Amino acid sequence: MPSVNAPGLKRRKNRDGTERLYWAAPKSALAAGFPNRIVRLHFSAHDPAQHPLIEAACKRLEAEALEWTAGRRETRSAFDGTIASLVRQYQTDMASPYREVKWNTQRTYDQVLGVIEKAFGKRSLAALGISDFRRWYDEAKKPKAPGGSERVRKAHGIISMMRRMFAYGVTAELQECGRLLTILEKARFKQPGRRRQKLESHHVEAFIAKALDAGRQSLALGTALQFETTMRQRDVIGEWEPIPVAESAGGIVLGARRWVRGLTWADISDAFVVMKVTTKTGSEVAHDLTLCPLVMDLLARVPADRRIGPLIVDETAGRPYAEHAYAREWRLVARAAGIPDSVWNMDARAGGISEADDAGADLDAIRSAAGHSQASTTVRYVRGTIGKSRKVAELRKAHRNKS
Repeated sequence: MPSVNAPGLKRRKNRDGTERLYWAAPKSALAAGFPNRIVRLHFSAHDPAQHPLIEAACKRLEAEALEWTAGRRETRSAFDGTIASLVRQYQTDMASPYREVKWNTQRTYDQVLGVIEKAFGKRSLAALGISDFRRWYDEAKKPKAPGGSERVRKAHGIISMMRRMFAYGVTAELQECGRLLTILEKARFKQPGRRRQKLESHHVEAFIAKALDAGRQSLALGTALQFETTMRQRDVIGEWEPIPVAESAGGIVLGARRWVRGLTWADISDAFVVMKVTTKTGSEVAHDLTLCPLVMDLLARVPADRRIGPLIVDETAGRPYAEHAYAREWRLVARAAGIPDSVWNMDARAGGISEADDAGADLDAIRSAAGHSQASTTVRYVRGTIGKSRKVAELRKAHRNKS
């Protein structure tokens, strides 16, 4: 190997005569408690194109060691080559994509990261391979109880999170992440099946009747809006977002959270047109509520003096539904209406989109109404319909008769 400017570079021979490269920390850094004594370098000394990569890696590691020796250390713990350390780096590094996702997505990520750290945190990245990932996936998907369904969604979620962490590790130049990301990008793991359930018009009508009987007009209106406009639950009822420490607690506040992004009466024009910027994609959707009979009937039940503030208000609390309360109360009414537990409130969106497809609506028009950026997303919400199939069959029949 030609001379390279790579401080700390060490070479060792494998049993088969091949060579592997390492970076070794200087003794002064080890004496100061630097955590990374030796770091494996997955480069080839015999490939001149990789020599600059070897030099860059060694110089970066050497600089980190010297910074440590000089007392300039980050408040977050240094990367020590374990899964637990990678989890911590991913969560705390200001350059991590974790910092860019919404607070509720971070909360979901944290749950999966906690499972990963607890189960595999002490494992060294350098010792991992495809057999480990396969074993972990198989273990995670086992039924919670004998005879139960496999938890494929949980298992696939763990693998997906590892892909995210290793992708971050590549950008942060953390050792082993590139190798492990390549393995997971090439490997294939069974994904959870797509939901097939949908809330249909007869479900919605039965639900509205039971909700009104129970004094839950808010649940009836929310469900009708979700079904007839295909808006997401969050865009209809809003959500409770943590209030940043530096901000004042204005608006509708519950504890340390502020209600945001739900429909208000001000969002409905005098012509009963509602316009909304969606929370997920940021696209703007518009709906003429005069063409939504279920919604119009329920709006007419609200006295004029109460048409102010949030549109969907918990009757018992006098404010927007607290987190999880809407889904909990919705299920009670759904059971009374005979709606199977396998059909969820979120399936109202799929039900509305599927009904539009069955009616023969143009796919791009459905996509626009639903606020999807891509038609492929809309297709995933079309469940068990025959509209397009019937239209194709009719065209074929007409063509056959003409021939």
